Amino acid sequence: MAAAQYDPPLVVAAIDFGTTFSGYAFSFRHDYDLDALKIQTNQAWHCSSGQSMVSMKTPTTVLLNPDKTFNAFGFEAEDKYFELAEEDKHKDYYFFRRFKMLLYNKLTVNREVTIEEALGKSMKAIDIFSISIKYLKDHFLSMVETRGMTVYEKDILWVLTVPAIWEEPAKQFMREAAAMAGIKLEKLKIVLEPEAASVLCKMLPLVRQETDQKQTLGPFEPGTIYLVLDIGGGTVDITVHEVTNKGTLREVIRASGGAWGGTRVDAAYDKLLDSIFGETLMEEFRREERIEDLEMQRNFELKKREIKIDSNIIKILLPAALLEFVQDKTKMNASEFIKSVRGDDSINIKRNHMIVQSHVIKGLFDESLNNIIEHIKEISVNPKVKRIDKILIVGGFSECVLVTAAVKNAFPEIQVVIPPEPGLAVLKGAVIFGHNPQEITSRVLHYTYGVAVTEIFDPKIHPEEKKETINNVYYCKDVFDKFFSTGEEVGNDEKISRTYNIVDRDRSMEITLYASSDPNPVIVTDECCTRIGSVLIKKPLGKWRPKAAMLVELGLGGSEFSVTVTETATQRQQEATFDFLST
Repeated sequence: MAAAQYDPPLVVAAIDFGTTFSGYAFSFRHDYDLDALKIQTNQAWHCSSGQSMVSMKTPTTVLLNPDKTFNAFGFEAEDKYFELAEEDKHKDYYFFRRFKMLLYNKLTVNREVTIEEALGKSMKAIDIFSISIKYLKDHFLSMVETRGMTVYEKDILWVLTVPAIWEEPAKQFMREAAAMAGIKLEKLKIVLEPEAASVLCKMLPLVRQETDQKQTLGPFEPGTIYLVLDIGGGTVDITVHEVTNKGTLREVIRASGGAWGGTRVDAAYDKLLDSIFGETLMEEFRREERIEDLEMQRNFELKKREIKIDSNIIKILLPAALLEFVQDKTKMNASEFIKSVRGDDSINIKRNHMIVQSHVIKGLFDESLNNIIEHIKEISVNPKVKRIDKILIVGGFSECVLVTAAVKNAFPEIQVVIPPEPGLAVLKGAVIFGHNPQEITSRVLHYTYGVAVTEIFDPKIHPEEKKETINNVYYCKDVFDKFFSTGEEVGNDEKISRTYNIVDRDRSMEITLYASSDPNPVIVTDECCTRIGSVLIKKPLGKWRPKAAMLVELGLGGSEFSVTVTETATQRQQEATFDFLST
């Protein structure tokens, strides 16, 4: 099937909605045609406390007023919330942070799911996601206007990044949140984060290999197979791409990964504090002094990116409120208390800093790094992966040298490539993808996908409990009619068609989509199958014509599902969209 024509947008604006940090980037079509790498980003994310911005992004943090109207986002939201807390005026406000992980590893999710803010008040998650996207959208429009650029919303294609290991319901959740934020769905594309990074790095004219020799490489040649390691705040996405003879990219094996990002290190840091000061004391402190706890997390977020390989001692700023809390509860100053508990000098307190021997802090990274390295080892021995020529490290957490050093040490025989500003690789690649979505020509499927059908009962295959009689004929209900198999490589424009007869002429026809971890499922109600969505085909006025049938065409090659439904007799095509959020 020939590739569909793509009408290039005049402007592409990409939003990278991250677990810990978010931002946007953009480029104009005329700039892309001259130099695809001429991509602009916002460079004005500042916080009033004077701390530096991180990778030209701002924290994914939302502050709402007591009446749930928008107040602030990012650094500004954090700073305002801290100011409110100092005056004890924060309790009626809504403060949300690090909520993206709600959608991780979810084959089913609905529109009504809620999330809690810092003090335990809850709101619908889709509202908070939408508020965040709207802020970034409006900030972009305001920024380009300030720079004297003329941009009309009708000319903008928006690209929203999501982890490759997210499932279809999570992608639809983000689409609907974007629509609520004022982005028209026909002006929105979803791109998988490691794919976006891969698109960028494949095009870099000079990619510096971070080794002692400081070698430089040209653009990746056809036949190059490389692993993309996208290490974000919440998730780690791993894909393997091969450069085709046409210079585009094909996915070698399905994307994989886990919740091993920077927040896993943050959780280990919390456990360290529990071991130092006592779990009960820290639980009480976090409950009673939430603002100081948030400030402590913010300090560590910046510190963990600054840790050097050769550091012997690491100083971490602690809030004065914690040290006072420890003294009040234990009747000992923090330094004396730590010595009495630990019995060694690996951790000390001097003024308002915790002085820690480096091996203690570096140990906080072990769980995350061990998971990453073991997973790469599993991928490297996969029969479908002939070899790995390079490992490409991107994502905000990749800016921590402990992470990149661990990967280099584990795979000394493979070239490790770190692009300039690795934390922006996803954003910039998403812009390029928006201009040319055909950069990725094929993807490998996570699951087996099919629909529920009723067919003639076969006692050799079908379970007896699914047998039913229709017009004196034995049928089996809930049969899994497979369209695509797990591990299958699917091209962008590849579609599979099935024709289904209309059994009940008086009712609309519902097509229900299932995903299965089994390559050959039989019944959709088996434990390996999950109902992930459905599409309703409305009947015509009156009833369906005799012997009516519907041609259902399902496509999975892009970053999202596509479905078209055609009545075979009249060739009348119905608009059809899977609803993945109704389960």
